[in-house]
Amino acid sequence: MLRELSIANLALVERLRITFDHGLNILTGETGAGKSIIIDALGLALGGRFSSEMMRSDAETLFVEAVFELERPEVFRETLDELGIPLEEDGLVILSREVAQGGRSRCRINGQTVTVQLLARVGSLLLDIHGQNEHQSLLSSDKQLAILDAFGGEELSRAGSELATVYHRWKEIRESLARLDERIEERTRRLELLNFQLQEIREAKLKPGEDEALQQEREILAGAERLYAAAAEGYVRLYGGDEGGSILDQLATVQRALESATGIDPRLESIATMIREASYQAEEAAREIRSYRDSIAFDPERLETVERRLDDLAKLKMKYGESVDAILTYADGIDEELQEVGNREERREALQAELIGVQQRLAELAMQLSALRRAAGERLSEAIGEQLAELNMGRTTFKAALERVADSEGLPMDDGVFAVSAHGVDRLEFMVAPNVGEGLKPLMKIASGGELSRMMLAIKAILAEVDAIPTMVFDEIDTGIGGRTAQAVAEKLLLIAMARQVICVTHLPQIASLAHQHLFIEKTSDGERTHVEVRSLELGHRVDELARMLGGAEVTETTRQHAREMLSLAERLKLNRVGRRI
Repeated sequence: MLRELSIANLALVERLRITFDHGLNILTGETGAGKSIIIDALGLALGGRFSSEMMRSDAETLFVEAVFELERPEVFRETLDELGIPLEEDGLVILSREVAQGGRSRCRINGQTVTVQLLARVGSLLLDIHGQNEHQSLLSSDKQLAILDAFGGEELSRAGSELATVYHRWKEIRESLARLDERIEERTRRLELLNFQLQEIREAKLKPGEDEALQQEREILAGAERLYAAAAEGYVRLYGGDEGGSILDQLATVQRALESATGIDPRLESIATMIREASYQAEEAAREIRSYRDSIAFDPERLETVERRLDDLAKLKMKYGESVDAILTYADGIDEELQEVGNREERREALQAELIGVQQRLAELAMQLSALRRAAGERLSEAIGEQLAELNMGRTTFKAALERVADSEGLPMDDGVFAVSAHGVDRLEFMVAPNVGEGLKPLMKIASGGELSRMMLAIKAILAEVDAIPTMVFDEIDTGIGGRTAQAVAEKLLLIAMARQVICVTHLPQIASLAHQHLFIEKTSDGERTHVEVRSLELGHRVDELARMLGGAEVTETTRQHAREMLSLAERLKLNRVGRRI
């Protein structure tokens, strides 16, 4: 369960810490008081999307932290271990996120830095947020199919995973065959181009690194005169100058002078040794310079040959690569492509043979998955019908209707060729008849906002029984409802809260009266800045808040008395219908 939520610099919140309890946690407050900020903070802590408008003005960073206490750590330990996340001995999982100006996030789980994707993955195991407009997603066929698959359990999940794997291979084979079956004219033109390019490269007789070696040789040939002059001058200065004028002669003179003086001061001996070694080095350098000077060749014809070769290489580089090595690599690629084209028929036959087997297996899995979904659909239809009856929609008939869409390019099966995806061949439509005597029609064509809200609540209640998510958040699930329906929704939320923690933002006093913990959100001002505060209401303040929700701006003794009666009825309901307090 979510034990604590800390927020800093989010919208109007400068710094806030909220403690949650077991059971049904209700958040109320005036319109615009900041209830949505709490939901936004939870979303960010669970890896949700950040926008710059969320940052409190003048703040450098935004920070949110959600502390979860796992009542059954063993359920999550294996998953967290696989993700490399340590689980504390006290069963705590702490998700935190710091967002700087510009949107850069730093996410942590139990102090360990993680990606925002991993934060979201772990968060999805701990808490499920049902936003104000999420019930609209119930109209999507893909969302409906995901709901059915989630309800179907582990067997359906395994079948779906295997089908997805086989489908992706089936799709890859078909795409490969399509590429092999390009138009003959295009393939012929491609072959002609490849053969021309390969012939041009081979006729050039390139060698790895040739361009770099030729460029260096060109520099030496073009600068031969300067190189000879430099070497000659160096040799003369070292060795070949006038008597006593070369560097070697001067070093010898210094050496003799120092050696003759060592008898007077032995300290000069080490210096004389250095001069003697320097003389040896200079003499060796003089020999090397002379040898280099004598090796320099003045060869204009060779220079012209090198220049022509470099020009030829430059033309090839413009077509095929930035260097000779890149051109050779390109040629290797041409070879491979030509071999692939040459083996086209052989590859096509192999792919066709594989396609037959994969396609047959995909059809088998699609049929198995459809059968599992039909069985799950019947159970789901019955379960939703029971839930809707408890939500004051007892006359409503609900059916999860599966169908297939014909597609000549799809998956061949025993009874036709159907469109297929990684989710199989099934298309799901939630069908509803709100009143007795009316025919079933697609949910999207007949459901009102209030009906959609109750549909989603019914589905959430059912899925809560098959998943392990310990905390569910409902943001204004009461959209478009009131009266007896509001009471039915309130009681349904209470029943869900007996099995897991529920956090609910509401405007309805019927729902608020059933809270195990009632949190009141309000805006305050110190004259300079506006702040959002959250406080847990005790009995007296709960009466005042329910009276406000019942009577609007004006709270009277009559509305207070009505509020007291609601709280008294709520306590009896918790004991009588639910059977225990939390």
